[in-house]
Amino acid sequence: MLKRHLLLASILAGTFAVTACSQQTEDNTEAAVESAGDDAAANADAAAAETQETAAEAEVAAQNAGTEIAEGAETAGADATDALANTGEAVVVGANEAVANTAEVVADGASAVENKASENAVEAEQQY
Repeated sequence: MLKRHLLLASILAGTFAVTACSQQTEDNTEAAVESAGDDAAANADAAAAETQETAAEAEVAAQNAGTEIAEGAETAGADATDALANTGEAVVVGANEAVANTAEVVADGASAVENKASENAVEAEQQY
């Protein structure tokens, strides 16, 4: 009987020990789950804040890019206007030179005609 009581006491002691360990394990598991939930919430908040910050930076970058494109277009427009003005000026200078050269050739031709006419008049006088 003593063995039986000892055996029964051992079984009861083991059951109480397992039950106590189970309760402690359950408490630890519950604490770990809460901690993991808190960590996940903190990480989600940090990720949301970082996402908002990144979105703000992207917006600023887009605005800067738009400004640079506008400034580049303005510069290109000014350069095109200057080039057009230079082209017009070159055309005017070229036309003026062509007119001056033509006038010079016409004057030379008129002078040659006048000289020839004078020579012809002299020859005609000499013949009569």
